[in-house]
Amino acid sequence: MLTILIMDDSPKKIETVKKVLIEGCGIDEKSITVAKSVAAGRNAVRDKYFDIVLLDLVLPLFEEEDPIEDGGLSFIKQITSAGTSIKLPTQIIGLTEKDEAYKTEKEEFQSLLFNVIHCKQGDNEWINQIQQVVNLTLRSKDAIIHSLRNKYLFDIGIICALSEEFKQMIEAFGGEEKWENVEIEEDLPFLFKSTIVTTAQNVIRVVAATPGRPGVIPTAVVSTLLYTLFRVKTVFMTGFSAGFPSNKLQLGDILIASSIEDYASGKLIDVDGSIKLLKEVHQIEAPTTLVLKMQELLDDESTQPIVMSKIKKNNLQKESRESYQPMMAATCCGPYVVTSNEAVNNVKEQNRKLEGLDMEGYGLYLTSKILTNEHQKGAMWMKGVGDFANPDKTDGYHDTCSYGSASLLYHFIKEKL
Repeated sequence: MLTILIMDDSPKKIETVKKVLIEGCGIDEKSITVAKSVAAGRNAVRDKYFDIVLLDLVLPLFEEEDPIEDGGLSFIKQITSAGTSIKLPTQIIGLTEKDEAYKTEKEEFQSLLFNVIHCKQGDNEWINQIQQVVNLTLRSKDAIIHSLRNKYLFDIGIICALSEEFKQMIEAFGGEEKWENVEIEEDLPFLFKSTIVTTAQNVIRVVAATPGRPGVIPTAVVSTLLYTLFRVKTVFMTGFSAGFPSNKLQLGDILIASSIEDYASGKLIDVDGSIKLLKEVHQIEAPTTLVLKMQELLDDESTQPIVMSKIKKNNLQKESRESYQPMMAATCCGPYVVTSNEAVNNVKEQNRKLEGLDMEGYGLYLTSKILTNEHQKGAMWMKGVGDFANPDKTDGYHDTCSYGSASLLYHFIKEKL
């Protein structure tokens, strides 16, 4: 809604103009302020921003004084020279009933890029002119607000914790030539890139970023920005993670987190001279709609060969494995790089269905749970298994896992979103 300041010392004219605004333009009376002198008007624009000022040309400098011929121009000169202490209005429209004031000051008003309306008695044309000004200003303001709201409007956000993961994700989505940097006014220490994915039904706008470091907090910060600044509907995370040794899981396989729990939450106590963690299990599930769509994709026999063909085409298949399998599973998250069989066993004691762990996923799912509303669809974590969280850790699968998980995400977007 517009905010309007009426500057006039005539009670009758004030009531007439207010009636035009309220009944003729649909302006809420609470959005209208009245000032009866130059000084009162200056105080008003110092304290509040107004979309329109309707300014009588003949106006007293102070209340209870006689009006002067150039009172309106005096007001304009004062506020335009006052610097940042004044909130300059978008529009200033001069109003006058006096023929002489209209003739003498119209040209100077127009030189300042403002207009003057001649309020002739018995002529309703000035009412139409005010209505036109109000309607035009309202449309312009709505257009600006709409533009600002859609300035950073994207459908999907992607996070990669590390730059090497981010690089492979960019490649999986077509390479650098398909992406462009997102220029933002906010002073943020992250680089955001955007691209478009065209599906059979939709054109999906994608924005991606990397905090450049592992951990729950950096991931939570970047995912919060994706939800709030870019207003994405869904945030995905790709990269590499650790797996738990099992008959089902091998290096290069891609885990999609049906749920993520925080394995390091609880209370530290002393027990017989050693420290023990009394765990408090906090588990967050992925949104049911995303899980069902992903499971449909995994059940399609063509999905795995499509992802494998992309991995092979980019020379990222390891000789020891012919085929990498995507699978939905429960995962966990904590603040440490785990290289201990004992630590893995301790974690799995609480949940035997856990298949993998990383240092970021819980931050993503928790942020999504807090910020997702009825128009958003949550988050989904998918990472390739680069090692088995034991002393034999290796980085040989990092690029393969990062590219493979991102290729699966690209295929998911194309087929299911």
